[in-house]
Amino acid sequence: MLTVRKQFRRLTVLWRQYQDWLDRHKRLKYWLHVLRLGLFQFGMGLSLAPLTGTLNRVLIDEARIPAVAVGFLISIHYFVSPARVLIGFRSDQDRAAGYWRTPYLVFGAMLTYGGLATAPFSLILLGGDGNLSFWVALIVCTAIFLAYGIGANVVETIYLALVSDITEPKERGRTLAVLWIMLIMGTIVSSVIVGLFLIDYTPVRLIRVMQGSAVVFVVLTLLSMLGQERVRPDGTVENPHGEIRVRMALGESLRLLAQNKLLMGVFVLLFLATISFATHDVLLEPYGGQVLDMSIAATTRLTALWGIAMLAAIVLAGWWLWRGSSPVLLIALGCATGALGFLVIGYASDAELINPFRAGVWFIGMGRGMFVVGSLSLVMSITDRNHAGLFLGLWGVSQALAQGFGTIGGGLTRDIAQYLTGSVVIGYTTVYAASLIGLILSLLLLVFMRLERHFKAGAVRSPWANLQEVPADQVLF
Repeated sequence: MLTVRKQFRRLTVLWRQYQDWLDRHKRLKYWLHVLRLGLFQFGMGLSLAPLTGTLNRVLIDEARIPAVAVGFLISIHYFVSPARVLIGFRSDQDRAAGYWRTPYLVFGAMLTYGGLATAPFSLILLGGDGNLSFWVALIVCTAIFLAYGIGANVVETIYLALVSDITEPKERGRTLAVLWIMLIMGTIVSSVIVGLFLIDYTPVRLIRVMQGSAVVFVVLTLLSMLGQERVRPDGTVENPHGEIRVRMALGESLRLLAQNKLLMGVFVLLFLATISFATHDVLLEPYGGQVLDMSIAATTRLTALWGIAMLAAIVLAGWWLWRGSSPVLLIALGCATGALGFLVIGYASDAELINPFRAGVWFIGMGRGMFVVGSLSLVMSITDRNHAGLFLGLWGVSQALAQGFGTIGGGLTRDIAQYLTGSVVIGYTTVYAASLIGLILSLLLLVFMRLERHFKAGAVRSPWANLQEVPADQVLF
């Protein structure tokens, strides 16, 4: 017992020395704190990859579930996204158990964990191995994915609000940019690891992998958020960087948006382009399996390829903006690159064309990354500084809804085309052709609107400002 106490005292001394050393290196301490915050986003990315990059493939290809049903389940969390505005507003106004953010964060994390841990059982419920009819099983799965959707929206919203509370305003943009990158890195790492685990695929192994990712998400959330919110005895938040802002209610936000006709037009343009990008969300992996005879492990790794491409495009787009490029040009390049990607994967409809197919996935990821950064900057450049965060938040919600409609629409189009033609290949290529046409129409609309007239040189502020208002998990994925 005495030895244990000595060891404990020694560790305590070492810990204090480490803290003193960090206090003398404030910059390093700050970025270590940012990396700790980023563990949450990394964990969120880890949980997304098997859900959207593997489960959809297995349900559509192996279990032969209609793509529209799988698209509906995967997209439920997008349609819950308008509640983010209400959630953020309530967490600014009301406390629970003496805290503003933490109770909401715990509630959201538990719901997210429950959804992630039970989502893989949709394999059993929808695959016919259970005792429920398809429609009853679909209702049960809807409840599971709804719980995940509510939890993910709550936890991500409160997380971003808390990050905004505890970070210095002048550092907030760069901090949030790092957190976005960690989200993408989480999906890349997860897709590689999950692909390795599923080289010898069995349904039980996939269930274990997905439940393991849910546990990792909770652990990383705990490590990231423990003790981050500090409240004084009078109930105010300990925030050395300024007052905590209070959001507008949803109704006030929408009324303000309706008064800006130019921004409304931009939202329509970006909505169309996002739907076009999103149609492939649940179809790329099943396409690789059903048409190109790729293994489950190989199609899972497509998420890593797509994520690396998006990350490269985001960095490149940020550099272009820093050099003075127009966000309108970035949006145009993003749509054109994405259109090229859909053209290539539509062409690669044979098992001998796997490498062109991978190239198409790369182009789609690059196009999406450039499009997102360009959209962020464009919305900021045509709004006044006082309302940039508000409009970015509404833009994020509209992007999430577009993702949802695109995901369901892609699945429905694939099912109808396959039913009418009897060809699996035509079912998929019809969707990719529709995405190609949608992005071309977006380019034409971009030219027709002549947005360059409303863009002033030097008007673009950092594309990473006000990211605390944007649902990164739903805008990027």
